[in-house]
Amino acid sequence: MTTVLVKGYAGDVSETTTRERMISTAMTLFRREGYQATSWRRLVEKAGTPWGSAYHHFPGGKEQLAVAAIELGTTVVAKTVRRAFERNETVEDAVSWWYRKAGEALAADDYRGGCPLATITLEMAHASPAITKACQDAFAAWHALLVELLTAHDVNNTDNTADTDAVDDLAMAIMNNLEGALLVSRVRRSPDPLDRAARHVALVVRAA
Repeated sequence: MTTVLVKGYAGDVSETTTRERMISTAMTLFRREGYQATSWRRLVEKAGTPWGSAYHHFPGGKEQLAVAAIELGTTVVAKTVRRAFERNETVEDAVSWWYRKAGEALAADDYRGGCPLATITLEMAHASPAITKACQDAFAAWHALLVELLTAHDVNNTDNTADTDAVDDLAMAIMNNLEGALLVSRVRRSPDPLDRAARHVALVVRAA
């Protein structure tokens, strides 16, 4: 059992099979080093995978593996977002917990990590239809989850279209703040941008 720290989330990812080892390895390498800089040979060797088995599980090569890695990252993130809202009574506290965990995970990874989608999205958006679609689906899934959780917390009393739009906007703001703060924290090698982003979101939530 391997603990994968990604986007501020600690997720247990079983590595008992060749396929799972390759996916979790790809998620880590693409997040840290990028898609283009990570060769198929490095992926196979880092995962400790026999060449024949690698091609058996991913006949589409690195692109197919990348899509699977994005899907894994999507799942790990979603689990942690749900955990944030389950462990905290208010939206402000849930977001603060989430961002704080992001900072802790980033520091634990020596500021080499961050969002599992950021690097590969910047590199491959529109270069690979399959990877672009996987990234689009991932961000859409996180946004839909946030809307669901915010609605459950009765943000804006979502009984009409205007309130529903406000919740949709707030969910997007929470995501955008996290993505930007992760990038700046990585460059500065400090969790301070994430702490500030959490405080900013709290002000937005209270004003909603």
